Amino acid sequence: MNVRTRRTFVAIGAALVLVGALSACRNETQNQIRRSIQDFTNVRMYITVYSWTGEPVFEGLVDGKVTRSSATSDDGNSTAAGEYVYWYDDRGRYHQTSLPYLVTTYDRGTTALP
Repeated sequence: MNVRTRRTFVAIGAALVLVGALSACRNETQNQIRRSIQDFTNVRMYITVYSWTGEPVFEGLVDGKVTRSSATSDDGNSTAAGEYVYWYDDRGRYHQTSLPYLVTTYDRGTTALP
């Protein structure tokens, strides 16, 4: 077995161990790991919230992640009114909305689309 093949097997093995470790974690632990990776890699997320007519009503930097939540009915079979998303901005302020939104890794206000 040559060196390149050996390195490939080691990389695949390491990836499988990482996936196995993440699948054993609770949801919140996985979220904390993802946020740590985002912080380490310095990936910034931006959100644009739109009115129901399609006009942008809010644009800003997200601190961490955007979380989607929905309330369920008492019988648990259907989704009740109350679907929304929430996030914190770069100044630590809490935001919540049920309006349409777009999350990107680039600032749409300063970056033109190709």
